[in-house]
Amino acid sequence: MEFLTVGTIVRTIGLKGEVKVYPSTHFRDSRFSKGNHVFLLNENKEIEEDLLIVKHSKNGECDNLIFEGYDTIEKAEKLLKRELFVKKDNSFLKKGVYFYSDLEGMDVYFDNGALIGKVKKVEEYTSYATLRIEHSPKDVLVPFVKAFVLSVSLEEKKIVIKFIEGLL
Repeated sequence: MEFLTVGTIVRTIGLKGEVKVYPSTHFRDSRFSKGNHVFLLNENKEIEEDLLIVKHSKNGECDNLIFEGYDTIEKAEKLLKRELFVKKDNSFLKKGVYFYSDLEGMDVYFDNGALIGKVKKVEEYTSYATLRIEHSPKDVLVPFVKAFVLSVSLEEKKIVIKFIEGLL
């Protein structure tokens, strides 16, 4: 089973077990809704604990959560600096939307068939995500937008982009 990181617990709030989470998901409202489950994983990426969210509120760029069974600051302090995970579920995504982790390692080609390299990382900027593609002598950055990306095949692990004069 695959898991996705959705946030990191950064501090406690008050005395009743509330924690502040720095999110790493674009789907904060649905991932952190009351009644949802998030997981703590051990070093083998196996479920260590299943946490039920009993309260959620937004706090600027962060989220405040209370978990069932964590009703004191002493209990909540045991969660500090821990990452929260959810089970990966592709049905969660709309057509044409991808988990960034699925794009990493994919081969990137120009539409003329020339291999550019592999996606090293997907970097997030204010206006759009950008593919960082490993290419010698230096990495190439390509905006992950329809104007440049012609196709994405998760099965073939292949991305085809429009030929861009002077990119390489």
